[in-house]
Amino acid sequence: MKPSKKSSSSPTAAAAKAEASPAKGKKSGGSSTTLLLSLSAVAVAVAAVGAGQFGGVDGDVLVQHLPYPVASGVSKVVNVVNGKGAVLGNFDMPNKYKTDLVHVDVRHLASGDKCVDAEYNPQILGDGKLVHVKQAMAESSAASDKVFFMLNGQNEGLYVSWNGQFDCIAQAAEFAAVSLGADRDVMENGVRLYSQMGFPVRNAQDLATTKNLVHVLLDFQLWVWPGIEKGYQYTLENGVMLTTVGMNPKVFDVVNVISDTEAKQVMALGIPGLDRSKVDGSNSSKVVSGSRTSHTAFVDDGAFTRAFRHRSAQVARLPSPTYAERLQLVRYAAGEFYRQHLDTFHSREFLPAGSNEYTYEDYETWANWAAGKLRELDQSILPEEFREGGTLFPNAEDEKMFPNALLGLFYKEMNESNMFTALYDEEWSKWIRDNVAKNAQLLMPVLLKEGNRRKYLPMIVKEWEKKLGRPELHYTFPKHEVNSVSHFFYWVRWAKERVSFLGNKVPATARPDGQLYPKFTVAFQEKLLGFILDDYSQKFLTRLTNVEWYAWMVENRGRNHVLFGVMQAFPTFAELAIRTWERRVGSDDLHYKMPRYVKHFHPQRFVTLFLYLNNQTKIGGETVFPYSLDRYSDETIKRNGMDECSTGLAVPPRGLHASLFYVQTPEGDVDQMSRHGGCPPHEGIKWGSNSFMWDSDADEGADLWTTK
Repeated sequence: MKPSKKSSSSPTAAAAKAEASPAKGKKSGGSSTTLLLSLSAVAVAVAAVGAGQFGGVDGDVLVQHLPYPVASGVSKVVNVVNGKGAVLGNFDMPNKYKTDLVHVDVRHLASGDKCVDAEYNPQILGDGKLVHVKQAMAESSAASDKVFFMLNGQNEGLYVSWNGQFDCIAQAAEFAAVSLGADRDVMENGVRLYSQMGFPVRNAQDLATTKNLVHVLLDFQLWVWPGIEKGYQYTLENGVMLTTVGMNPKVFDVVNVISDTEAKQVMALGIPGLDRSKVDGSNSSKVVSGSRTSHTAFVDDGAFTRAFRHRSAQVARLPSPTYAERLQLVRYAAGEFYRQHLDTFHSREFLPAGSNEYTYEDYETWANWAAGKLRELDQSILPEEFREGGTLFPNAEDEKMFPNALLGLFYKEMNESNMFTALYDEEWSKWIRDNVAKNAQLLMPVLLKEGNRRKYLPMIVKEWEKKLGRPELHYTFPKHEVNSVSHFFYWVRWAKERVSFLGNKVPATARPDGQLYPKFTVAFQEKLLGFILDDYSQKFLTRLTNVEWYAWMVENRGRNHVLFGVMQAFPTFAELAIRTWERRVGSDDLHYKMPRYVKHFHPQRFVTLFLYLNNQTKIGGETVFPYSLDRYSDETIKRNGMDECSTGLAVPPRGLHASLFYVQTPEGDVDQMSRHGGCPPHEGIKWGSNSFMWDSDADEGADLWTTK
């Protein structure tokens, strides 16, 4: 138990309840020699073959195209089973931190400081209404007087005037981003431009190739394929083709991403380790659940797996191959399933409760701001309901007409999009519907009361903005103080990118294979805490925290999540950890400037590529997104044990195809609409493979979530 920020509890008792010292775990990317199949795995493989668990896969076929070290190990297992006899050898792989797996592509931030045209003032062209990208694509040209801007992952945008000078493109991009509803505080940390194919726009030549159609990404946002419309196809530079099959959540059918030989190779490498699938439990992914009856195995680290991490990252346009996990083999025998779920981890809270909630006072502040902005506009261009006295004219003092009209808009969108259902919030859905219907009073104070639904306020305002359709009325909510945890993880992400950019200029100790390379792992946090306790006096640290917290840090030094706990409680502690690291590394090139604001981020899965490895399943085995309004076909699906297979978007398991779908929004929040499930095959065996991709180093992220 940690002391409270102003704790008067016994420090001894607090230390006694602290987490136990961690056991030494195996490093991701690990030792320089990794055994391809341990002796226990050999036994599993032998038993699997003997019991017929290879699902009709021929062992000789599995190995005939494998790289020699892999084929050698697997064939020896098969030979043992066949009575031919063999001795299993080692399979050497270098530590991942000594390879290009951890290289991070550096963001190219557009800078408005370079613009020397004092008369340039970007303006929205047209009537200010959003334009769909298909219309813009039909009209596209290399005209130098305007640019069509969209936000990350979006399919609607605005034309903005431009003076033709690339040095001024950042001004146009920032103006467009605000006009499209981007968060102004996040935008302070920089904007980047990307083509429709997900490539960075770094100069005038790059912009010309886009025909002046670009997406604006803020800060560290990761590329999200927009989709454009159902049936739209993207053909990538390596021949991989993405076809949009769902818009919310975004789901793509992918072909040419895996060959038949590679599919068999995944099975050969994964089958020996197959076990009953688990779900995310209490800080662990080791819980068997009746909601998941399939079998899975993560493929060992090796040349093939690492190559596929590169490939997955290329398809998703991620900045580093290490954002992709090792492949996970999945087997669905007849009748086996995985009920609807999120691919994200959820067993740990990184911020104190209520950190990002909004209050009734925030609602009043917005309403007064919006009313003032509307009064400044030409009233003739406003819909009547948005004019003063209208039902949708913001009035912070109104207890009935305006708030009820506002909640009516919100309810309609949330209900029609299935978002209430995806959030498992039908109770509040009914409360809003019923009270709006009877024109009740004081709904907003109740909704925004502590413990109710404060999280809905930004979504409510977004619906009002969308209904009005005026770019001048996009609002950025005032932010709460940034928690140290948010600052710390943001810095780790920045430092990794900075180290990649500087290359050999970085001191050896801070390079990827060095002792002080920044990581998201728990071990790195505790190393920093040790440095802090060594480098600063008790008096200084006590002044920064308090007596009880200092004693708790000393007592629990070397244990897990101690630095994390201190950062949660004290807003300046992240900067102390960062400065401590900088002093130890001793490089001016790695000095970090603390941003005024950062959007909270912690390592999390971002997008999934699910590979269908075989074509044995004739009926069933779909990947279903039950809350999607899209449909793959008009067929009515009914699967025993999984009611959700009969609703939403059900993608069939076509062999050597894949489904790419996002589990976060373009803004970096978990997308509740991405809940999905694996429907049971009616007959045969469905073999698949997950390539889970994160918003950061996947191995380090998993360590952060699963280390107790």
